[in-house]
Amino acid sequence: MLKNAAVLSLEDGTKFVGFSFGAEMSVQGEVVFNTSMIGYPELFSDPGMKGKIVVLTYPLTGNYGVPPREIEDDLLLNFESEKMQIAGLVVTDYSDEYSHWNAVDSLGDWLRASEVPAICGIDTRALAQHLREKGEQRGTITIEGAKMKPEPSDRIAEVSTKEPMVYNEGGNPTIALLDTGVRNNVIRSLIRRGVKVLRLPWNVDLSTHEWDGLMLVDAPGDPSPAAANVARALEKGKPVFGVCGGDKLLALAAGAKIKKLDHSHRSQNQPVLEVGTDNAVITNQNHSWAVDEKTLPTGWKVWYTNLNDGSTEGISHSTKPFSAIAWQPEATNHPEEADAIYDDFITSIRKHNGTK
Repeated sequence: MLKNAAVLSLEDGTKFVGFSFGAEMSVQGEVVFNTSMIGYPELFSDPGMKGKIVVLTYPLTGNYGVPPREIEDDLLLNFESEKMQIAGLVVTDYSDEYSHWNAVDSLGDWLRASEVPAICGIDTRALAQHLREKGEQRGTITIEGAKMKPEPSDRIAEVSTKEPMVYNEGGNPTIALLDTGVRNNVIRSLIRRGVKVLRLPWNVDLSTHEWDGLMLVDAPGDPSPAAANVARALEKGKPVFGVCGGDKLLALAAGAKIKKLDHSHRSQNQPVLEVGTDNAVITNQNHSWAVDEKTLPTGWKVWYTNLNDGSTEGISHSTKPFSAIAWQPEATNHPEEADAIYDDFITSIRKHNGTK
């Protein structure tokens, strides 16, 4: 359902003109692109995408609609959170008519219900090339006659749970999950392995809860405010594992720095290599920052590197049970060999506890 004219304006002055098919409002945000062919329900509901204007390079969007809001283990299936998290959407060709056995709604209806504007009729591959050459930057989606929607003021606080939540109460061991922007499939991957998951607000004092291992996840904004909390947790010596943005959070807690990548990693086919081995894994990634390996303190090392640009894709401690990776091992729509890394984390907890 195409409506008014819409314009995407980048901060370098570049403009792209198209048509609105989402909510009739204007927004501002960081403009990022994603090359995935499928998986927009998961991508758009990923808390790590909070406040971002997403450009899809695959030319057709919306043809398989939106799945129902089914619940399993107190978590939404087919979605990574309870709502759409992106600020805006830019595509080439939008299909208002969808066809899929599990679809109950159109993408346009979901966008409008979520108050998220969207533009079609844009050459998104040319736009993605521009962002690769000039760098990801802020932009504005302007819908003719629409008011500007305010940006989220504290993205991590908005996506984090407000109160502690428990999943799989009878599970063992207990994993504390510091919620700076957790995806449902992270929790689901842990539950599937029989552990108890204690989901905690991003700014909670971790010393006030009992846990056997600590899980770190992605964040839609600067993870620095949570780093001091994690640093105190590292003093306990208990196993700590991070995924996606969790590696940046762990690095900051250890005293290292992070840096902006020349070219962001936002696709389902990023190859990574375990350092010192021939173990290469195809991974799902969605980040524009990496750990600066030159700033890692004594005792820390690079665990994985990206085979495309050589950037850091994982870090670990040489003697303590601390490690993290920069990708999404539990993500749907990707090869499943990366998922086994959760087993290694739980094994490290049992080993630390002296149990099997």
